[in-house]
Amino acid sequence: MDWKLFVTAALAAAIGAAAGVFALTSTGGGIEHQADAKMLEIGIAILREPARVDDDPMRSWAVRVVEKKSGVSFSDQQRAVLLKRAAGGR
Repeated sequence: MDWKLFVTAALAAAIGAAAGVFALTSTGGGIEHQADAKMLEIGIAILREPARVDDDPMRSWAVRVVEKKSGVSFSDQQRAVLLKRAAGGR
């Protein structure tokens, strides 16, 4: 599977999870605090951007936030792709 297609699929899944969280939040169920939904949005925004050499800690944090706030875990392969540097790999 092409890595770009894999990243796109992983981000689509994360965005879908965020949409579900947003729907739960706007109807008053599921999430205790609006801050949880905002943290999820921030995590997805970070992962949506292409990886750079100097952003490994931020991307790792974003993956943990998305997993925790969405309740959906990434596989090891998905996590590795989301953390992979854009130029030259690891």
